[in-house]
Amino acid sequence: MIHEKIYIWIKKIWYATYIRFRDWLHDRRYRKYWGEHTAHNGREHADKTFFIVRRRESYTGLFSDFMIYVNKTKQALDAGYVPVIDMQTSENIYLSGEEIGKINAWEYYFKQPCGYSLKDIKKAKNVIWGSGFTGKCFPYTDIPYLLNEVGDFACYQDIARKYFRLSEEALNRVNSFYEREMKGEKVLGVLCRGTDYTGNKPFGHPIQPDPESVFEKADEVLKTFHCTKIFLGTEDADIFVRFKEKYRDRVITNRRHFVPYNGEASIGKLIQNSVTDLKEEGMEYLVTIALLARCNCFVGGCTSGTVGVLLMNNEFEHRYVFDLGLYA
Repeated sequence: MIHEKIYIWIKKIWYATYIRFRDWLHDRRYRKYWGEHTAHNGREHADKTFFIVRRRESYTGLFSDFMIYVNKTKQALDAGYVPVIDMQTSENIYLSGEEIGKINAWEYYFKQPCGYSLKDIKKAKNVIWGSGFTGKCFPYTDIPYLLNEVGDFACYQDIARKYFRLSEEALNRVNSFYEREMKGEKVLGVLCRGTDYTGNKPFGHPIQPDPESVFEKADEVLKTFHCTKIFLGTEDADIFVRFKEKYRDRVITNRRHFVPYNGEASIGKLIQNSVTDLKEEGMEYLVTIALLARCNCFVGGCTSGTVGVLLMNNEFEHRYVFDLGLYA
C-alpha cells in the first residue's frame, strides 16, 4: 500500500515536471522563431540588408496590421535596411491553410515598400527576420497626436504615403468608384464602427461614439463645409440602414456585404463566420479606407481604420476624431 502511494506520488511529480518542461521548450522555440534573428541564405544582393517585417498574431485586421507595419517599416528604414513585408510564412485571416508559405497576402492589397518580394530575397546574403511581436508603436489612441497637434505622426504619414502604395487591383477599384460616385462632389467621409463596440465595450479599446453622436457631428460638418455627399464606411447593417434613413441618397458606399449585429460576437468575428471569400472582404475594406482618405472632410471614432485613413491623408479640409477615452 505504501509502495503504491509512493509510486502514484512519483508519477504525479514526473508528469508535472514533464508538462512544465514541454511548455518551457515550446515557449523557447516559439520565442526564438518569432524573435529577431539573422539569416544568410546565399550571395545575392550583398550590398543590401533586408529586414522582414512580420507579425505573429493570426487574426488581426488589415489596418491593425497596416499601422504596425508602417511603424516597423520606419524602424527598418531608419536603420538603413530594406523592408520586405511578410504575410506569407504564418497564419493570417486572408490565407487558407494550403496557401500558407506559398502566397503573400500583403501583395493582394499593397505593393512591397521597396519593390523586393520574399521570392526576390530567397538567396540574399543579409536578411534580418524582424520580431513578430508587436513591440512599441506610435501612440495610436492619442487623438491630438493623430491630428498632428503634438508629436511626430507626420513622419509616419510620410512613410505610409511613400512606401505603402496600393496594389494595381486595389488602385483600379478605388479610382473606378471615385470617378463614378465622388468626382465633382464635396464628400464627407464617415467611419462608424459597429454596434458590437458600443454594445460589448471591449476593455482597453477606444470608446466609440453612438450613431446619434455621429449624426450630430456629421450634420455640423455638412452644413459648415457644404458637403454634398456622405461616403459611409461601416460593416454594420443597422448603422447603414440608419444613415440611409436619415440622409437618403446623399449616402454612398462601396460595401456590398453588411452584417447584422446579434448582441454576442464581434462584427469582425461575424464577418469571418459569414463571408466565404476573406481575400475579397479584405479588398473591400481596403477600398473603403482608401476612399475615405480621398474625401474632403472626415469624421470617425478612434479605430485602426481611422488611423489608416489619417496615415493615408493629412490634407483634409476638416477632420474630426471622437476622443472619448478607453473602455474600462
